[in-house]
Amino acid sequence: MADKKKNSLINSIKEIKKELFERSVWPTRQDVINQTVIVVILLILASAFLGATDYVVTFLTRALLDGSILGSLISSKITLVLLLAIVLLFVVYFAIRYMRKNRYNR
Repeated sequence: MADKKKNSLINSIKEIKKELFERSVWPTRQDVINQTVIVVILLILASAFLGATDYVVTFLTRALLDGSILGSLISSKITLVLLLAIVLLFVVYFAIRYMRKNRYNR
């Protein structure tokens, strides 16, 4: 009985080794570099988006508490540019969703 368990364990280890080194397809070095660059770029973009959103929300909250929201928004060009960028991101996002939805429904 112990001999069967030992052979079973050895066979399992051999199968695992075979699966890892013979059957699996590992990415090339260039693939790993490309994917890493994409992740870093997306991380930077997401950080910039969250930072801009935080700035806009903070600015709007302060303006609401001061009671001069319209004057503050008009006088701050940075806020207008950030709001325009956020609106543009939403438009692009929903346009991509719409195109993907129509592509698969043909």
